[in-house]
Amino acid sequence: MMTTPSPPRASSARPSAIGRSVVAALALLVSAAGVEADESPASGPLRVAVYDVPPYGSVEADGSIDGVSVDLWRRAAEVIGRDYRLVPVGQMEAILEGLERRDYDAAIGAITITPARLARVDFSYPAHRSGVAVAVRKDSGPLAAFLNYGAVVGELSPLIALTFALLVAMGVAMWIAERPTRSLNHDSAVASLRDGVYWAVVTMTTVGYGDKTPKTTGGRMIAILWMLVSVALISILSTSIISKMTADRVASGLRLTEAELTGKRLAAVAHSSGAEYLDERHLHYAPFDDLPAALTALEQGHADAVVNSIGALQYLIAARFKGTIEAPQGALEPAYMAIALPPGSALKKPLDRALIEITGSEEWRRIEDSYFGR
Repeated sequence: MMTTPSPPRASSARPSAIGRSVVAALALLVSAAGVEADESPASGPLRVAVYDVPPYGSVEADGSIDGVSVDLWRRAAEVIGRDYRLVPVGQMEAILEGLERRDYDAAIGAITITPARLARVDFSYPAHRSGVAVAVRKDSGPLAAFLNYGAVVGELSPLIALTFALLVAMGVAMWIAERPTRSLNHDSAVASLRDGVYWAVVTMTTVGYGDKTPKTTGGRMIAILWMLVSVALISILSTSIISKMTADRVASGLRLTEAELTGKRLAAVAHSSGAEYLDERHLHYAPFDDLPAALTALEQGHADAVVNSIGALQYLIAARFKGTIEAPQGALEPAYMAIALPPGSALKKPLDRALIEITGSEEWRRIEDSYFGR
């Protein structure tokens, strides 16, 4: 009896195909979970480096960490709902290396956005306006005042020359006008050219001794004219000297051009925005570990100028060097400060949204101004 062979069952192949599909799906899920884990920050407290430069961030006497950047970070962390731990760091290079190694999740403080730093780390939405500025030593003492006065007089030499020319011209005119009185032998008469110039000087300076006076009508008309002209000349000359000296003093704290920096003994904090500015322009400078050390060298005459971010310069000079160093009022180059982040950090988007919201408020502008005494 012959038996008909049964056809092969397809059910044995079906579980194998289903199994492969399940494995592929699981692999996709694991891969997606890995990508999501890479794109989202860790659930633990964020490690936040604080660049120790007041008033942006510094360690207080009681051990607390405070500053305008720290204040801003606290508000931003509250918005994004993350815990954090602040770590003070004194060197900019240590902060950048820490971000590259992902030892820190963020870095705050006086961290200016520069091309060199942007090639190494990411930055958030700009948090503070800043810029590279120059601080110079104040000129003080009698010698400095005398030299400053001499420089101003030299600049106003055309006006001074005009005054002397008019003075001599009036002296000659008075001498010519008073020629008829020579025969009268009056002691007070303008009898010579020397007497005429002497009379013009006495009249111009409003001393008015009265020992030499005009006797003729023409001489008296010249005297009236010279009195009016000399009052105007002295007023113009004195106000020009005072205003020029004041303007020069103010301008010394405003800004120096790049050309004026050439040939000066410059100082900057190593790896700071000021140091990067000088490096880009191939200007030689002495590097210092921190800004107080650089400003101390300037105060003691070991440097001619310190290049650094304007906010840090203004704050530290007002706090410790007000009597000896001019605080800058303008920047060589405008810039912005921001929160530095590791490359590709998932914190960037939520931080940007939080910073835009916070820094755009009137309340934050008042808080920021309070740190800088504005």
